[in-house]
Amino acid sequence: MKKFFLILFLILGISSLSSAVTIDYTHTLASDGTLTSSFAGAMIETFDNSTKWSWTGGGHIVSGSLSGKYAAPYNNLYMTAPNSTKYMSADPSGYYSTSFATTYTYFGLFWGSVDSYNTLSFYNGNDLVHSFKGTDITNPGKYGVSYGNQSAPSTNLYVNFYDLSEFDRIVMKSTGYAFEADNLAVGNPILPNPEPATMLLFGFGLIGLARIGRKKQ
Repeated sequence: MKKFFLILFLILGISSLSSAVTIDYTHTLASDGTLTSSFAGAMIETFDNSTKWSWTGGGHIVSGSLSGKYAAPYNNLYMTAPNSTKYMSADPSGYYSTSFATTYTYFGLFWGSVDSYNTLSFYNGNDLVHSFKGTDITNPGKYGVSYGNQSAPSTNLYVNFYDLSEFDRIVMKSTGYAFEADNLAVGNPILPNPEPATMLLFGFGLIGLARIGRKKQ
């Protein structure tokens, strides 16, 4: 029985290292004043002029706002005017998706007018590795929640997903109008040192495995 719990503890320690996804709202300003990724090595899709990535599904590249359809996200630093550049909007007709030639572990986007029914999913091949709804990424502790509000700081954020499992495709869905996003970014940042508590748990797992090995000998 003790052997069982030691092995279980080891598994938990290892899984805690591989499954944690860090979400934060850090950003910098693009030359056009919109929020963009602060990760210097990111490849960024701005949707202006021409798209860098190949998109499929029920989405559109738009600018401005159209009542009942889509709303240009506001810059959440000043909240004085909507985004005047082009951005993407995924509508209820399906999804908006793009694939990459390589895998990444970081993704960022200027997510505007966040709604609870927006879903962002990450795939590696045909395998779903992560999925997040609008309710997962809002920052109520700082701003309060106001889903779908075009000019609320709580739902017009630059959202960064670090430590993702490797992905080569993203899918953006919305069961209602709409899922607006701009300045999408991907990259492979060098992972920071794991949190001390996580390393402690992992260490206990290794100690448990060592004890099991000694008993076998």
